[in-house]
Amino acid sequence: MKLWSISLRNLRVRLVATVLTMVSIVLATALYAAILTMSEQTEARYKGSIGGFQAVVGPKDASQLEVVLNTIFNVDVAPGLFPLRICTELRSGKSAGRRTQVRYAIPQARGDSVSRFNFPVIGTIDEMFSRFEWQYDGEKREPLRFQAGGPFVYAYDELLQLADGLAAYETAKRTEAPEPRPARPRIQPQWKKAVVGARVARTLGLGLGGTITPVHGKFGEFGYHEHPEATCEVVGILAPTNSPLDTTIFLPIGLHYLIDGHEGGVFLVETPPGKTPDDAKKLPVEAGRIGLTAIVVDPKDHFGARLLRQEFSSKEAQVAWPADVIPKFLQQVGNAADALAVIAWLVLLVAAISITVAIYNTMNERRREIAIMRSLGARRFQILAIIVGEAALLSCFGALLGLVACHGAMLALQGVVEDATGVYLEWAQFRVWEAWLLLGVTGLGAFAGLLPAIKGSMTQVADNLAQNY
Repeated sequence: MKLWSISLRNLRVRLVATVLTMVSIVLATALYAAILTMSEQTEARYKGSIGGFQAVVGPKDASQLEVVLNTIFNVDVAPGLFPLRICTELRSGKSAGRRTQVRYAIPQARGDSVSRFNFPVIGTIDEMFSRFEWQYDGEKREPLRFQAGGPFVYAYDELLQLADGLAAYETAKRTEAPEPRPARPRIQPQWKKAVVGARVARTLGLGLGGTITPVHGKFGEFGYHEHPEATCEVVGILAPTNSPLDTTIFLPIGLHYLIDGHEGGVFLVETPPGKTPDDAKKLPVEAGRIGLTAIVVDPKDHFGARLLRQEFSSKEAQVAWPADVIPKFLQQVGNAADALAVIAWLVLLVAAISITVAIYNTMNERRREIAIMRSLGARRFQILAIIVGEAALLSCFGALLGLVACHGAMLALQGVVEDATGVYLEWAQFRVWEAWLLLGVTGLGAFAGLLPAIKGSMTQVADNLAQNY
């Protein structure tokens, strides 16, 4: 009989102790694999999602991390507003050196959402689909691709024209100008179009021709209400990107400004010295002071993002460089993951100790059995190999089941994790480190079985072969 088959038989004989000891190994291995997987896939998602965002302009009072997380990853609410004129200056190249010229500057305004999943609604222009470049394929830049349909049409010039009309209307209302006053711009039928991410379409069951209605606030919270006047037809569904773009809804930025309750609060008016905020509400507004939440920028120069951040000067806005902000953020996340990994290894260590104790405590019961094997010709080394083999097999089976449990949990919780964190778990993807983890846990178990194996191999035949009465 082969040595490993004897080890396997011994595990079956002591089935209850085997199962109880294996459970701790399964849990520890699954915990460690889950920590590594989440850390790895979180890092891949965050790093992979910033490929097309060379630089992001956001409000001055927010941190750069807040600007990046909100603009790129749809985390939390927009941290503030800054004026449209900054986008116009970037696009025109005013007050910018040769190395800080930009290829495009795409404005964004957000604040609403859709459904109980709180999919963010972003008002923007059609350059998001024609000029924004999502990823790099070698040296070729890749724009956003459509799974079905195509983009809506809304140009930057239309935004400027709308800003002029809104500013004239709002100024006349604030200053109580005599009649006839400028009319408030109206929502145009051709603006009521939307482009949705792949996950939005999948989750809400949307297809081309479907409709979505933006809501103010978050589902179930105080102040939550729909904007039926802004109900949009879905004209495009983006191809999956495994990024926050999959959970985003885009509509023309002009529609965002004309939603009921938005138009008056989107202008940024400074309160003059000696005046109160109530006084400021009666001051005229300027078209260039209409508020944005972010601008997606792509500098022409290779180092333009860094230079733009250093040279950009405004008391109301700042430039965030995602390629610098996200690695620092992930470093902090990585430190937490490392701490959790240490805890998982400590659990594995406790499981290894339990293997030592479980096998060591059976040595007294097995002295006669071992003595019989010795009398039949088994050598000390073979006895040692059998007992070490028991510990190794126990650890190997436990580690294997732990990895299976980890992947099973990822499959079962895939949707929950994506809703809570935005991280899509690739449950069917197996990695090289999983094989090393399996070997490592097996080796740790084998080492844990060494002490009882030495004790068993030292069993004296003459003292233990006779029947005890």
